[in-house]
Amino acid sequence: MRVLRHLADTLDVEQTLAAFPELTREALADMLYSMTGADQNSPTTAVLSVDGAARGNPGQAGVGIVLEAADGSIHRFGEYLGEATNNVAEYKALLFGMQKAAQLGIRALQVRSDSELIVKQLNGQYKVKSPHLQDLYFTAIKAISSFDKVIFTHVPREKNKEADRMANLAIDAKGKVEL
Repeated sequence: MRVLRHLADTLDVEQTLAAFPELTREALADMLYSMTGADQNSPTTAVLSVDGAARGNPGQAGVGIVLEAADGSIHRFGEYLGEATNNVAEYKALLFGMQKAAQLGIRALQVRSDSELIVKQLNGQYKVKSPHLQDLYFTAIKAISSFDKVIFTHVPREKNKEADRMANLAIDAKGKVEL
């Protein structure tokens, strides 16, 4: 946990590896991946569906989330971003969703996204090569560390329609939406 806290505080993989010389890059990736080991059937785990939408790439963008809390309540939010790329919108949707979950006192999340790139980056399967995504990635890692458990699951686009709808409603409204 000290390693992950250091990574979250510095937002720098190289600095974290230097601070823990016994740690390999692969071991750090395994640690990040192991963060997905939460029990998906736990009654205290909320389901967070996230989607970022951009009309054009870059283009007018928005984020949408559907948060299904353990108590059965469902919260739908969307927020307009202005101009952004699709991948930036996907990361911002995740950050927006984790912020809303934290505000509701949720401690464990199963995150569902139709962005294979985001899910595989956060599961440690893909490196974050794009400089404009690295800050968002490290911000996400820091946010993840504030939860007890976080699971990332890739879902097909057709299983993420509500989050997509919220993102598009936010773009249409050019503001915040809540249903």
